[in-house]
Amino acid sequence: MSGNQPVLVSIKSNWESIAERPTVGKDVLELLSSSMYVNPLSIYREFVQNAADSIEEAIALGLLPRETGRVEISVDPDKRAVRIRDNGTGIERPAFTRTLVALGASRKRGTKARGFRGVGRLAGLGYCRELIFRSLADGEHEISEMRWDCQRLKSILRDVSFKGDVEELIKEVVRVQRRAAKDNDAHFFEVELSGIVRHGDDRLMNSEAIRDYLSQVAPVPFSPSFKLGRKIEERMRQEVNLGTVRIFLNEEVEPLFRPHRDTFEARKGVTDQFADVRFFEIKGNDGELAAKGWVIDHGYFGAIDGSASIKGLRLRSGNMQVGEADVLGELFTEARFNAWVVGEFHVLDDRILPNGRRDHFEQNVHFSNLLGQVLPIAQDLSRRCRQSSIRRNVIRQFETLSDQILHNLAVMRQGAIGQEDRKRLEKDTLRELKRIEKIGSHSVLEREQKERIGRTLSRYEKNLQEVNHRDQHRVLTAMNGREKKLITRVCSLIYECSLNKAAAKLLIDRVLSKLTP
Repeated sequence: MSGNQPVLVSIKSNWESIAERPTVGKDVLELLSSSMYVNPLSIYREFVQNAADSIEEAIALGLLPRETGRVEISVDPDKRAVRIRDNGTGIERPAFTRTLVALGASRKRGTKARGFRGVGRLAGLGYCRELIFRSLADGEHEISEMRWDCQRLKSILRDVSFKGDVEELIKEVVRVQRRAAKDNDAHFFEVELSGIVRHGDDRLMNSEAIRDYLSQVAPVPFSPSFKLGRKIEERMRQEVNLGTVRIFLNEEVEPLFRPHRDTFEARKGVTDQFADVRFFEIKGNDGELAAKGWVIDHGYFGAIDGSASIKGLRLRSGNMQVGEADVLGELFTEARFNAWVVGEFHVLDDRILPNGRRDHFEQNVHFSNLLGQVLPIAQDLSRRCRQSSIRRNVIRQFETLSDQILHNLAVMRQGAIGQEDRKRLEKDTLRELKRIEKIGSHSVLEREQKERIGRTLSRYEKNLQEVNHRDQHRVLTAMNGREKKLITRVCSLIYECSLNKAAAKLLIDRVLSKLTP
């Protein structure tokens, strides 16, 4: 072997000869809990995700009739506590402790389950004083309970003198106990966050913020009042396991629904409504179905108000939203157009996986293929948004010109200005009618809009002919030449100097009425 060639040594084969074995430091718990998530509300997603998987497993095992799975979330502001309970399989006593202290060792990897990295259940460690898990599996008579002392955990993480590894840390902060179940207790799993610490705007304790967040990211059904919801669900469930669950917040009778409704606030003071839905299929590199999506068409009046909670072309996996509303924003010709759009794609290819934080997908050739096929869809939507923007500008120009023409006609009909000013006003009106005629032929307008503008133009032209044959106001006709010239000049000056033309006309009407014999 050449002297400058490296010698490779198998660590595995020499494991026993190494004095210091690889260790997992205590800080991994901080990395896997509070440091994992930017948005504190993400912990609700993680717990609901695990609950949905457990409910689906219970249905598959025959423990639950389909459509009876439920997740109950209760928020207690006084005690600063939250409980999240599902009626899924629970965790059997022999596996309870082993499952809940394992880090990154989920038995779900390689299955169709939503969570598979084995860290989501620890999401609450950084947000409360005590994190409690309770479980009762089918046929058991004792409830298993695990308590994580989060205050003690944070204290040890800050303590530089603690040299133990993550296993020793867990032994310091975790306690497990059993208690007898009640006769009417059925299988369940429950998470309790006790003594929730205030973070920023305290959204973890805000029921409306929780509702809004989960209605977007969780696998909940569309509202029965959303007409297109049933159509979307029927078309999507042919290839997509929607796996919807009923989530009840604070013992409410009605479960959470997706935020979509027939009408919505496009922007402040502007209401839009959904017209119809279009469906899309994305093929994988091997020709198999990699994703299926839908887009709902509407008026495209601009960026949809955030309070509607529906804007953006979004991505979902296992019917759980991955990332935020802007996850596909880069595919649009202008990123802002993504906020004009309502739609989502459900990822079906097992090789396209959400990353650890579920704020995006792992980057690989299969995800790149998906983006490449969604790109022309996003560009077509960009074109629709651009056309709608141009169309609105054209309509605004038409409305501005209409207001000016109506004002001009009213002034001429009033008959209080001199002939010279009247001719100038008529000339201005003719010019504005020409501009409306040009606007009415714009290619971006829809047929109904062109027809409406055409009818309006004809009416204005007819009105202009009528006022051209109208005499001056009767008050002026009774005056001599000098008086008439004075009054018409005053009226013209009022119009010329007034910022409010409508108010100026009313003022002149009052003046003329005072001059009436």
